[in-house]
Amino acid sequence: MASNRANPNISLNEQVALSPSGKRVPSALSMMVDSMTSMVEKAKIDLENVDQRARADLENIDQRARKDIALLDQRAREDIQKIDQKARKDIASLDKRAREDHDLLRKSREARGVSS
Repeated sequence: MASNRANPNISLNEQVALSPSGKRVPSALSMMVDSMTSMVEKAKIDLENVDQRARADLENIDQRARKDIALLDQRAREDIQKIDQKARKDIASLDKRAREDHDLLRKSREARGVSS
């Protein structure tokens, strides 16, 4: 015959957790699952925060890198312009000296009576 007596191990204020199959789950196990669920949620939030901070840091690094590249590009253009101006002056000076040397040779040949 079935007994309708209350289980003495369960107090009136204690909640009995049931699994999806309807079996009784000890409250310690239920508390552990709740705790683990809470820790997983907190870890997920922490990971999202870290990801957000990492994205912000990468954006800042990218902006600084772009500024640095622009500055280097500007300096390189200025350096190239200075080198180009110096090269043009050097070429002009060499051209002038070559013309002077050519004139001296021509005059020297004319003085000796030698034709080219």
